[in-house]
Amino acid sequence: MIAHTPTLFGCVALVATIMAFCLILVGQFNRRDGLLTIGFGLLAHALAYVGYTFYGHAPLWFTYGAANSLLAVALAFYGASLFRIVELPVPWSRVFAPAALMLVLMVSLIDTLEPRMLAASIVLMVQCALIIYWTLRHIPALGRARMLLIIGSSISLIGLGMRVVAIFGGGAAEMRYDVSNLKQTISVSIGTFTAMMISLGLVLLAKERSESLLKHMALRDVLTGILNRRAILEQFSSELERARREHACLGVAMVDIDHFKQINDVHGHLAGDEVISHCARHLSQRLRASDSIGRYGGEEFLLLLPDTPPEGVAAVLDELRTSLAEAPAQYGESSIALRISIGVCCDVPSEGDTTASLLARADAALYEAKGMGRDRVRFATPEDKSEGDWVSS
Repeated sequence: MIAHTPTLFGCVALVATIMAFCLILVGQFNRRDGLLTIGFGLLAHALAYVGYTFYGHAPLWFTYGAANSLLAVALAFYGASLFRIVELPVPWSRVFAPAALMLVLMVSLIDTLEPRMLAASIVLMVQCALIIYWTLRHIPALGRARMLLIIGSSISLIGLGMRVVAIFGGGAAEMRYDVSNLKQTISVSIGTFTAMMISLGLVLLAKERSESLLKHMALRDVLTGILNRRAILEQFSSELERARREHACLGVAMVDIDHFKQINDVHGHLAGDEVISHCARHLSQRLRASDSIGRYGGEEFLLLLPDTPPEGVAAVLDELRTSLAEAPAQYGESSIALRISIGVCCDVPSEGDTTASLLARADAALYEAKGMGRDRVRFATPEDKSEGDWVSS
């Protein structure tokens, strides 16, 4: 079916204008989520298609030069939106360089037919290819937004490629914006897909990004940034099942900052918060990639050390204890020394072991470490051994 080309342009302009209005309206409330930038891109997209609509009835500098420059600006805004949504610095010069090149080429070639059409198509193809490249590089592979952005930009490349092929084949006149034929109908329809899919892909990317941040915040302790109690217990449950299935050792360590109340009383609660944060950073940076740490509550931390025998767990934890003793926390001009006590349960889990039972054993060992003078690692022994066989201090 052959559609009236100016009518198609008008329809795209109307839809893009409505979407631009909505996104600019809601984007005012949070300028960091990229919606406002997407809205500006859609507005430029709409204005470009308004110019195309009047092709043959208004000067070429407006209906072709300005219109194609505006379309290049729209794609530049889409690229900038991608960077803003994923919270990366926007390389403004690289993003808008093709749009500036488009303007120069349109001014230089406006009185030609094939050269200006070829130049406009190639610049737009480069911009679509850049969006695909940035999407592949900066957006996680499993996101739905990534799929829409790649498909939308690829469809645009196909449509622009059709124009380039037609121009090289001597059919430039058939691709004028005031001509209605099957090739033109397909090409303009593809342009409609581009506006819809890229803009919707960016909006979906902003949504996925917000959901990811909310999920991250829900699993992270506000003060320290490490896993919170709920998240570390979920990790504990997964590690327990894996250790039981693979008949592997699992080290469970409860860590407590010694004399923390005294630190609060002497230096204040803000200093106490800094001590907790310092301890969390220190432990996190020195744990192995396979280990996990979470804030269990107050000044207590829960550490999980999978696939590690008791001797290895003892070495890791004792290194953490001694290194932290040599690295005091800084609060203002004060240097606050701190020590930790650690209670550990390390064994191959049996069918009867649960997260609660293993935590209870580690907590009992921590209580013993406190009772023995603090600043030490105390192991809970297997139930068939006498208490106190494993001690490191």
